[in-house]
Amino acid sequence: MVHTLVVFFIFLLMSLFCHRASATPMSELRLLTEQWVPVSYEKNGVNTGFAVELVNQLQIIIGSEQKVEVLPWARAMSIANSTPNVMLFATSINKARRKSFDFVGPIITSNISLYAKANDNIELNDVSQLKTAGHIGAYRGSIGASMLKELGLDQLLISSFPTQSAKQLLRGRIRLWCQADIAVNSLLDEIGSNLDAIKPVLVISEISLYLAFSKGTQLSVIETWDNALTEYKRSGKFRRLYFLWFGELPVPETAKLIRREK
Repeated sequence: MVHTLVVFFIFLLMSLFCHRASATPMSELRLLTEQWVPVSYEKNGVNTGFAVELVNQLQIIIGSEQKVEVLPWARAMSIANSTPNVMLFATSINKARRKSFDFVGPIITSNISLYAKANDNIELNDVSQLKTAGHIGAYRGSIGASMLKELGLDQLLISSFPTQSAKQLLRGRIRLWCQADIAVNSLLDEIGSNLDAIKPVLVISEISLYLAFSKGTQLSVIETWDNALTEYKRSGKFRRLYFLWFGELPVPETAKLIRREK
């Protein structure tokens, strides 16, 4: 009898240890995002936005309860670039990031466009015309700002917050505002304006945004999130959530895992 009890307790301890070991990678995953209405933001002490709601829904499928942290983009990216077990979202893919992250998604597709005031008679057909178009505003660390810098433009005004560039456009401090279409309406609403005050004049790129997992995150963890996103999209819930936040904008239907380049 004593021998049987000893064997039972040893088995129980081993089971608990194995469960803890298998659960640790998932429970230690740090979830980072930025203040970017309506994708992700903090309002009255509550983290919300499309991507935050999506991540929380995926956590229900996964069985995780980690809190999303809303940080300045530069800080969030710095942490993700130097720390394993971090998921950063919503993140575009470029050459440098392919070496540092694994990606699951896309979770959002968007046009990066240039906007002018509604009464401006400016016409643009190509990015080559931008050098003589006047001052252009963009948000620091955004994919749009990076694209404009790569064009060698010297009339950029880089702001610390997305709403700053919107205000600069409406006040005439810049002629063009670079922003992703998914965020324009919410940013204008935040500063007390609306879409009637501006007009799109040039699409400079179409991007897809992903959940990005930092170097050192276990592949099994990444695959778990990939499977959860696939399941969520197949259920139709993803489409409904997307419509709730972005209306009739095109929905990224498929999900795939893009591995980090070695």
